[in-house]
Amino acid sequence: MRVVWAVVAFLGAGVLGLFIVLPRTRFLRPRRVLACELCQRRHRRLLAAMVVLACLSVVGFGLRVSQKARELPACVADVSIAEGRRVIDPQVPPRGSVRSTVRSVLTAPVSGLALAFAEVRGRGLCSVGDPPITLAFVPQSAEHPGSMVGEVFLSSPTPRIDAVRAARLARHESRHVDQWAVCSVLGGIGLLPVAYLVDSTVYPGSENHFEQSAGLDAGGYSPPPDPPVGPRLWVVAMWTGVVLLIGRRRVRWAVRTLVRRRSTHVPGRCAVHTPGWT
Repeated sequence: MRVVWAVVAFLGAGVLGLFIVLPRTRFLRPRRVLACELCQRRHRRLLAAMVVLACLSVVGFGLRVSQKARELPACVADVSIAEGRRVIDPQVPPRGSVRSTVRSVLTAPVSGLALAFAEVRGRGLCSVGDPPITLAFVPQSAEHPGSMVGEVFLSSPTPRIDAVRAARLARHESRHVDQWAVCSVLGGIGLLPVAYLVDSTVYPGSENHFEQSAGLDAGGYSPPPDPPVGPRLWVVAMWTGVVLLIGRRRVRWAVRTLVRRRSTHVPGRCAVHTPGWT
């Protein structure tokens, strides 16, 4: 049974899921779970969340495999980001390389979910480039140049740019695929969106570390401002408040332990879920 839950945890939240769920590593120790009703309730919620995320990952993987198994039409745009993949570039993994294959497998769940969204809300799919990249045309992104979700580029229906720009943008988005692959292993399909959101609020625009890692100039971003805008202190304070709110029980337990010089708990609850700051 532990092996089953380990697989579910990894599919749902990567290495972080294993750390949370497995008995020898999780924050919710078995003895605490059995002794505390609130811990049992929290543990059940965690397991339910892991199951939901794991199911989404499996469905996304299946959709991606299904898309790979059928022949997609070639993109008809004169020049698109995907055609930039035709330019020989050592920073973009060639078709069939080990790196390309590994990251295709790692990003398959989120790529499949992006394809499902495009099929429902978009105008179709096409595939070009080497290695092949899937363009999903989404009319709602008409005012947005496009976003890489796994190995799927969500773009407006007419992504026409010059050949040199296409090659540079392809290199930029290829690095985003690498980021998706790494984050998917570390924290599942939800880690990169959350990390990107936090980073973009603390370091806005060209100061975003994910975009800097992918190459600002290649991605069409302006150079970082001088002096820099981030980190924005009010945003740091906001996210600090969010973390403290989520972990308030542990903060309360730590304060009470420091005051009393020992960990205390009331019957039916563990030390963390025992009320009181002193």
